[in-house]
Amino acid sequence: AKKTRTFITIGGMAIGIAFIVFLVSVGYGLQRLVISRVARLEELKQVEVVPGLSDNLSLTDETVAHFKQISNVSEVLPLIAVVGRVSYQDSVSDLTVYAATADYLRNSALQPVKGSLYESNAASFDTAQLPPVLGTSSQVQAHGEEIGPVAVALSQGSFLKVRSAPSTTAPIIGYTKRVTGELDGVEVWGDSYQSSTDAGNAGETADGTPLGKWVQAKFLLWQAVTCQPEVSTECEADGYSVLRSDDNTQVEQVGYVAELTMVVTPRAAGSNQVLGVSTDASDGTLPLVEIASESGQAVAQNVIQVAISSTEKKQVVVNRSVLQLLNIPENEAVGKELELSMVVVGELLDDTNKRIESAPLMYTIVGVVPDEGVPIAYVPFIDVRSMGVNKFTQTKVVVNTTQNLASVRNTIESVGYGTVSVADTVAQIDSLFANFRLLLSVLGLVALSVAALGMFNTLTVSLLERTREVGLMKAIGMKSEEVKSLFLTESMIMGLYGGILGLFIGIFTGKVLSIFLSAFSIVKGVGFVDISYVPPIFVVAVLFLSLFVGVATGYFPAKRATKISALNALRYE
Repeated sequence: AKKTRTFITIGGMAIGIAFIVFLVSVGYGLQRLVISRVARLEELKQVEVVPGLSDNLSLTDETVAHFKQISNVSEVLPLIAVVGRVSYQDSVSDLTVYAATADYLRNSALQPVKGSLYESNAASFDTAQLPPVLGTSSQVQAHGEEIGPVAVALSQGSFLKVRSAPSTTAPIIGYTKRVTGELDGVEVWGDSYQSSTDAGNAGETADGTPLGKWVQAKFLLWQAVTCQPEVSTECEADGYSVLRSDDNTQVEQVGYVAELTMVVTPRAAGSNQVLGVSTDASDGTLPLVEIASESGQAVAQNVIQVAISSTEKKQVVVNRSVLQLLNIPENEAVGKELELSMVVVGELLDDTNKRIESAPLMYTIVGVVPDEGVPIAYVPFIDVRSMGVNKFTQTKVVVNTTQNLASVRNTIESVGYGTVSVADTVAQIDSLFANFRLLLSVLGLVALSVAALGMFNTLTVSLLERTREVGLMKAIGMKSEEVKSLFLTESMIMGLYGGILGLFIGIFTGKVLSIFLSAFSIVKGVGFVDISYVPPIFVVAVLFLSLFVGVATGYFPAKRATKISALNALRYE
């Protein structure tokens, strides 16, 4: 009966410890699982740096060199995010283009599901080797000479003079304004004129006469009249009315307009209007580039088309969204060729009214990454640099150890730059699961308290049953402290055995639960899921807790045993 009671007591202690171990191991396991999905260990040593609010806090080659000099920084990897247009067979679509080195992609945890990443790590470009600007070269031009086909988007709300020839003295055949969609036209050289961009004085003739850019297209015409909108429905608020022909339809006629308040896009680079670049990053991931719609803000921009002149292989890595967009089977994607052109606007240029577009170029798909969100293409960093871009969207700063990340971030932020790191997300996850584990531990301690009371009861009953034995031991010369040590040792052994057994039961139960859940996750294609993890320090803590419970529950019975009189104990029945 005594052995049975002892085994039951150890079993109760083991169940209480097992309950704590199981609950806390699930807490640690879930935390580990979530963090592994959010970031790798290498990413905890990285910080993304974005430009500051002022103009002098742009990210440039000088900034990169400054960051490299910061103590404990091992690498600084820049990124340029631009808008792109991809053509494949009969499909033409807009997408986000990230210009990055191979090292940047590897540090960003991009794992191709097909093919591989490109190997280009070139990051600098000699500006003396910049390619000539297409359509705006410094060669001698002739008045009336065509530059090339273009798409024209007029600014909302303003009327432009339509002339019979590209000359400021040519007769005005009417006025035109923005209509839905874009106009197809031809860019030509004509008289120079005053303009907020260099379009009004972009070339010259053989004798040095300045020339400006004009657009020849078929325009809907209005006429300047004195009228009242309240009286006539065809009267515009600013004194223009529809110009009609004899058959009462609005006149549409070929004419010429100066490039004043409009966006002109060379047809070779596509026809959609690109108005802005967003570089927000919310979670330590790559930034998103948003393509503004035609209904957005209309800004007169000076469009410059250039050719990409870098000698790197024209290779591109795309995500699954691009393949879905172009209807390319994933298994056949590697080796396919895409026609890609890129547009650089906004804060990446010194003049925000300018826009640089690359001439279309054939790129070969070398890898496919699994992201299925926004369509994204990754091209060699040097390709966009060769377009004359000297500012970066963001830089990835890699620190030698995770412990030094905070000090490096503080150094960068003290200058005025913004920083984002996946370590922030991990810290929030750690805080959340710390509270979660605390709650689980409290629940486990309730079960352990019940087991401790059972152990206390067992030791008390054991003392009563062995009262005569205690008296006999004292009668033959055993001291009270030795009797106390005997009972404490018994309680500590019971507690330690219960703790060891509870550890095995708790860990085993957690692994069984992980295997059970993995049976479903593997079917769903997620792979094995381990939601149970016991840190070594927690194992040590559980063993010490078991010993503490053993000592605490055995202390009072042991102390009571020291007060038993040997004579009374021998007479005890």
